[in-house]
Amino acid sequence: MLNLKIIAKILGTLLLLEALLLLTCLGVGLLYHESDYASFVYPALLSLGLAGGLKYFGRKAENRMGRRDGYLIVSLTWIIFSFIGALPFMIGGYEDRFACAFFESMSGFTTTGASIFNNIDALPHSILFWRSISHWFGGMGIVFFTIALLPQIGMGDLKLFSAEATGLKTGKLHPRISTTARWLWGLYLFLTAVCSASLWLGGMNLFDAINHGMSTVATGGFSTHQDSLAFFQSPSLEYIVSFFMILSGINFTLLYLLIVKRRWREVFEDGELKYYLVLIAFCIVYCTAILYFVDGYELENAFRAATFQVSSMGTTTGFTTENYMSWHHSTWFLILFISLVGGCAGSTSGGVKAVRIYTAYKYLVNEFKRILHPRAVIPIRLNHSVVNPTIVQSIFSYFTAMFVLLFIASVAMMCLGVPMLDAVCLGITAFSNTGPSIGWLVGPPDSWGVLSDPVLWINSFLMLAGRLEIFSLLLPFAPAFWKEQ
Repeated sequence: MLNLKIIAKILGTLLLLEALLLLTCLGVGLLYHESDYASFVYPALLSLGLAGGLKYFGRKAENRMGRRDGYLIVSLTWIIFSFIGALPFMIGGYEDRFACAFFESMSGFTTTGASIFNNIDALPHSILFWRSISHWFGGMGIVFFTIALLPQIGMGDLKLFSAEATGLKTGKLHPRISTTARWLWGLYLFLTAVCSASLWLGGMNLFDAINHGMSTVATGGFSTHQDSLAFFQSPSLEYIVSFFMILSGINFTLLYLLIVKRRWREVFEDGELKYYLVLIAFCIVYCTAILYFVDGYELENAFRAATFQVSSMGTTTGFTTENYMSWHHSTWFLILFISLVGGCAGSTSGGVKAVRIYTAYKYLVNEFKRILHPRAVIPIRLNHSVVNPTIVQSIFSYFTAMFVLLFIASVAMMCLGVPMLDAVCLGITAFSNTGPSIGWLVGPPDSWGVLSDPVLWINSFLMLAGRLEIFSLLLPFAPAFWKEQ
């Protein structure tokens, strides 16, 4: 049976946090002498009011929570946060279609980075900061819900999201999960500060550096300019951002072992990390060769453009420096593939995660061995540990659900008038939380605001489904979820 009081209590606590984020953006507006107070005052008051009501309802909640309570809390939190997060865009008059405002908010919290705005440079500092801080908060959303908050109220494990439910966990740095959460948050803050400082020293002003630092480490992709990183016309900034995007696509547990513990050998023996780095390196080399030999780029320009765009799409960040739709068509498929794969499990990246692809590859190789040697027992090993068959089953269940979801969404968008190439690529881009798409209607530099409201709602759903690993979002729709036994 669902524990409604503990659900209300936790939702109330989280809404207090969103109110704090909104008031922080109000402070940014005051700092820059912007007069648009209502955009953040009213949403903050709504958030505080809902928080107060929910916490009052859950004031006598028992300190226990089942798995179903956890799934429902997470799904409701992301939806409510995105709903309230859309209000500043509507109240300030920056967008008059609620579907667009909700899409922008959902894109921020899920670190997708797809935008409906056509003139980002004209937006006030407070709104720009709201977009970036939603990225930054959403970037550690998984770690926040599974490691930082839920163990304090009785969950005690890391099995909330399906990526962890498969058994491919991010790892624990300390016997106490709350201590692990503090270390990860500290590392996240440290990387954000170092990235922002590097961008500032590289030529950005302080406001741009802080915003792009948050978006980069969160692998989000929202920029303070319509032209994204191309606005700055700075090779050094592109290399800096590329480095931090690749770094942020690595499992944060491994980053902790690398940066804090200096356990280099253990880190670089990780199978998923090696697969992730090799894939990124291969795509950079391939795109560099295509740009140099086919598209006529100079060698350094080809390498820099390939490095930046592969790093951006491969980590599902979504920054752009140029329109890769003008590149050779073979690069389109490669860019789409790496954006669907995404970064490592336990990182801020979206996508299906490199560990799933790596495990599926090892399973495929083993299948050939079983055909040749039917009586042989050939276990699948990941980092010297045998992978439980139930984990493999969960991974293929995830792939099946993903393909079904993307097929239905693509067909629905085509029925709503979206061209086939755009429909398929929009679905993949939204689900993988990447941002820039491949297509003629909505390409890398284009606004998603040209899409109709129903198409935007479909992609908002896909963004959330991708961020919550499908099952966390879909489970409440199953009739068995609501049964007592």
